[in-house]
Amino acid sequence: MKKIIFPLFIFISFAFAQDEINYDNIINVKWQMKRYVIDGLSLPIERNRKKDYQIFKSNNKREELLFGKKVNGSWEYLPHGKFIMMYSEKKDIYIPARITELVKNKELRLTILDINTMKLVTIIYQAK
Repeated sequence: MKKIIFPLFIFISFAFAQDEINYDNIINVKWQMKRYVIDGLSLPIERNRKKDYQIFKSNNKREELLFGKKVNGSWEYLPHGKFIMMYSEKKDIYIPARITELVKNKELRLTILDINTMKLVTIIYQAK
């Protein structure tokens, strides 16, 4: 019985370890917006958003280029649920985004709820 439980315990521990997000891997990286996924369809970003990006700084400040306009704000990582809360500079607006995938120095996928369409939208960023 011990021979079965021990390998099973190691397998389960390894499986859960793969699901952990190390938020240090998103800090101080310029995440360039690449595409969206809505209802399972991969869609290109709009022409006027081609240069949009996010930078999550280590002091919980956030820099974003949104429709060509530089926007500052703050952010925090919520490990339970793997969420990033993004706040406006005045903290009167916030956006919860779930980290659905993170490949260190390569790709970041954030899923948000679009309140206009009431659909989940996955925004795919590429590290620059």
